[in-house]
Amino acid sequence: MADTHVGTRSSRPELEGVSIVVVGRLNPAIFQPLWFARHNLVREEEAQEAKLEIIHREVTVFSTEWFSLQVTDDKYQVATQDPTMYRPLRDLALGTFKILEHTPITAFGFNINQHFPMESQDEWHALGDHYAPKDSWLRVLKNPGLRSLVIEGTREDCQATRMQIRLQPSNRVRFGVFVHVNEHYDIAGEEDSIPTNGIQSFLKIAASSWDGFLSYGDNVAQCLLSEYEK
Repeated sequence: MADTHVGTRSSRPELEGVSIVVVGRLNPAIFQPLWFARHNLVREEEAQEAKLEIIHREVTVFSTEWFSLQVTDDKYQVATQDPTMYRPLRDLALGTFKILEHTPITAFGFNINQHFPMESQDEWHALGDHYAPKDSWLRVLKNPGLRSLVIEGTREDCQATRMQIRLQPSNRVRFGVFVHVNEHYDIAGEEDSIPTNGIQSFLKIAASSWDGFLSYGDNVAQCLLSEYEK
């Protein structure tokens, strides 16, 4: 991205999605569609129609009409690209780990991805130049441009260990901007040990903070995409 004039843009993303990640000690083989149906976490027909990629003792991957799931021996990740299903996705993760209440976990996090179309190539370049002024790079590069910018910090009234925000050109929307927000929680424990309160922390925070995270993610994108216009 380089510099030039600023136009107007859509206030809503063209593409978006969210995911919930839980890190710990997991048994991928149990995470089968019929297991979710048996525990009333998905409908029977959803389980029967799920697209199976792999079910193995080391990894399980499958998807339904509205969510995808990937589980390894140390990470669970469930995601959706349907904005109307963000709350059900949270409920699916909550229901899963209420059943698997003794699963040792060390960390968890929430993610939101948004792809915003810009009004023009000029505007796309202008945003990149605002956040990574090319003048700073001209002595070491020809035609410098922003490829990825990652900023980390914390946010007020949030228990997360850290917030990470990534800004880069979209690889899915022509002259689009990709904004990724990650809210990460580490579970405190003794050195070299799995803490015993991980699941309880996840269930409590996911239940109480999910909607706030989604609002925060939207606000981040709007702030970043409007700030350079000032």
